[in-house]
Amino acid sequence: MNAKQFSTFSKRSLRVTGQGAIHALLQARELEKQGVDIIHLEAGELDLDTPSHIVEAAINSLHKGHTRYTSTQGTLQLRESISDYINTTRMTQTSPNNVVVTPGVKGAIFFAIMALVNPGDEVIVPDPGFPSYSAITKFAGGKPVLWHQYMDQDYIYDIDQLSSIINDKTKIIVLNNPNNPTGTIMSTKILESIAELAIKHNLWVISDEIYSQLYFNGSFPRSIFTLPGMAERTILMDGFSKTYAMTGWRLGYGIYPDNMIDNVCSIMLNDHSCLPEFIQDAGTAALQGPQTCVSLLRDELTARRDLVVDAINNMPYISCFKPEGALYVMIDISQITGVSSQDFAGKLLMEGVSMLPGSMLSKHGQNEVRLAFVANQNRISTAMERLDSTVAQMTS
Repeated sequence: MNAKQFSTFSKRSLRVTGQGAIHALLQARELEKQGVDIIHLEAGELDLDTPSHIVEAAINSLHKGHTRYTSTQGTLQLRESISDYINTTRMTQTSPNNVVVTPGVKGAIFFAIMALVNPGDEVIVPDPGFPSYSAITKFAGGKPVLWHQYMDQDYIYDIDQLSSIINDKTKIIVLNNPNNPTGTIMSTKILESIAELAIKHNLWVISDEIYSQLYFNGSFPRSIFTLPGMAERTILMDGFSKTYAMTGWRLGYGIYPDNMIDNVCSIMLNDHSCLPEFIQDAGTAALQGPQTCVSLLRDELTARRDLVVDAINNMPYISCFKPEGALYVMIDISQITGVSSQDFAGKLLMEGVSMLPGSMLSKHGQNEVRLAFVANQNRISTAMERLDSTVAQMTS
């Protein structure tokens, strides 16, 4: 394709790329097709199946003929279930009228940013962080501004640093609690400090809480949405992908303030019209059905985390921070000289373990790789053996 032909694409389409965990997953699957045994620790997709009662709810819904258009905002039954769930877990009061059902949490993030950001607006995003925050901001014509957290400081949230990057162009602060990829959980004190800045500077807050049920310290993470003065300026986002092993169902939601509902739904109407009713019925079953699967998942992930952290911190040359939540461990490879995160991940992939280069998640991620503890404990143990062997080869 020559330059003239290439210039026919819109500028906004050239501001985003398709690199990320899904891209790494597809690369690993190509090697699998060649007969290589790959342990997938790159994407945040659990090795577990969606619980059977949720699958059965979708099947029953299909048999009932629930295959037609629904409300763009989402079915009332699902929105009522989501509202009840949010009020129970966050100890707050929200209405089904403020719930908007979206194609995954990524959809909720996309529609919020598209509804709020004008060209030149700045959006503060965590770094390391989920790449889509910055990508969607750029797509909307905004400028992502990185709020850095560092491994050697245990990924603490520096409020003074946050304050220093807020200016007249700042429109939104994006939070991810628990955080992908660091696994940190924000304390109430940190959230109160962020809320104080948001109110002082009249900022919106996007609180991505997709990992809210995946906590390892015994306490459900506090949401900034519940703090005084924050409900009217916060879009709380959550979904079904992680908690109920429903990544492929593409079902998420946002709790939007009253004055955003019409704008967001108008964008959605012109994007995808509505979500399938049978998928929404499955979401209702997930929230209203037995929750034993959630507590069992949390116990299993706690065991996987401990296995990974203990193994890595007993290996020479590499180390990691012990995550408090989510699905990930960031591995520090800085003691292996002359090796970038891409090189390390590439070498490890050839040894049969797929992880994500830290450079895909952070401006300062060249000395880190992300491990998603999404495989069973036997496979993780094998992966740790391969990781240890790979490190030995690279440092001999």
